[in-house]
Amino acid sequence: MSSRSRNFGLRKVCPCARTRWSKCPHAWYFNFKHEGIHYRFSLDSESARHVASKTEAESEATRIKAAILSGTFERIADRRAREQREAEERANAAVVSTVTLDVFAKVYVERVSKASGKVSWRDDAWLLKSICDHVGRNGRRLGGWPLAAITEDELEALYASLVAAGRAASTRNHYVQLLKAAFRWATKKGYIARSPISDDSSLVRSKHAQRARRVTRDEENELLKAAQLIRRGTAVFLYGLIVAALETGCRLGELLALQWRDVDLDRRELCIRGENTKDEETRRLPISTRLAAVLDMVKTRPDGRPYSGAEDVFGVLGQRVQTIKKAWDTCVLRAHGHQPTWTTGGKLAEESRAALRAIDLHFHDFRHEAGSRWLEAGWPIHHVKEMLGHANISQTDTYLNAARLGLHESMKRFDDFRCKTVAKDTTIEHRLVGNEETQQTSKDLLH
Repeated sequence: MSSRSRNFGLRKVCPCARTRWSKCPHAWYFNFKHEGIHYRFSLDSESARHVASKTEAESEATRIKAAILSGTFERIADRRAREQREAEERANAAVVSTVTLDVFAKVYVERVSKASGKVSWRDDAWLLKSICDHVGRNGRRLGGWPLAAITEDELEALYASLVAAGRAASTRNHYVQLLKAAFRWATKKGYIARSPISDDSSLVRSKHAQRARRVTRDEENELLKAAQLIRRGTAVFLYGLIVAALETGCRLGELLALQWRDVDLDRRELCIRGENTKDEETRRLPISTRLAAVLDMVKTRPDGRPYSGAEDVFGVLGQRVQTIKKAWDTCVLRAHGHQPTWTTGGKLAEESRAALRAIDLHFHDFRHEAGSRWLEAGWPIHHVKEMLGHANISQTDTYLNAARLGLHESMKRFDDFRCKTVAKDTTIEHRLVGNEETQQTSKDLLH
């Protein structure tokens, strides 16, 4: 039998002779190998006390070996680290359990929506505020609830209230998408153990009719007339925004972020920077003659000095305009013969809101109108795709319903062809007399 076996895997690391180990004051060392793993350490450090006698050391070694063989052994340093980690997790859990939806919404907007770099982060902030302001079944604002206390049932009640309020399917889809993304992120970051939205939840995106609001030439003229009057009152260059939207197909946010350094009037080209676009892709667009005239008119200040490259094209004296909502609502209502009235709080009166809903015109409709006009003018669809910044032609086809426009064009060509064919046929009688009408062949009736 080896000396190691006789010593139960115990030894000392000291200048003392082996025969004096049982009496010397130095620490005992444990040495054991199991399943290819070596366990070597001081019994004093592992027991957190001084193990003096050999008998006591053998008893401690036997206990440690049994724990190793049963798979339950844990080094004291590892145990202390685990206990500290668990204590921190319990403390964090206690803090997280008190995080309300109001607090979480602000965190999500800052760390996710804004951090994404998308200009639509303000939409997320508005939707989350609307969700927080929803009054739950217990009569309390949902924003005041601890995040972990929000149930799927309560979120489905919120969705039902959107339906009852007559919110469009597209709007409800935005709510559903944001709720799922926010709770998924909350779970990932440890705010909640799991998302309250299950796989079989009724919170699902709804199919909705594609919006196809067209802007007639007459309506466009009335809007531009009203916009010119708005400019004098509010200094918002709404006239230029409308022309730019119809000539470029750009989104409102892209136009409001456009700076003079992005405009090259000599080359007749605009640069829509990726940081201001929905898909983060930079687009270079040609400037039409109509838009060039507008840009040339506003490229200098009222005192004749040109704007710097860092100043905004469609701003107030070069400064960024955050919203055009009031100017836009006023313009739309006046263009359609309604003089808007406002409450003392600065909001549209109910009668004006009803008129606005009946008109049903969004600024984004100009983007759709621009694409439709290009297709109707004979532009190749892949050119329209590039102008609108779509990922593929299929997206453009769906967005503009290009197939329907193509059918109209084909029918027009068919009518033209039929008229030419009829004009060449001199045997057709154009006057039917008496009961002989019923005796005509189907071929005659078609003509």
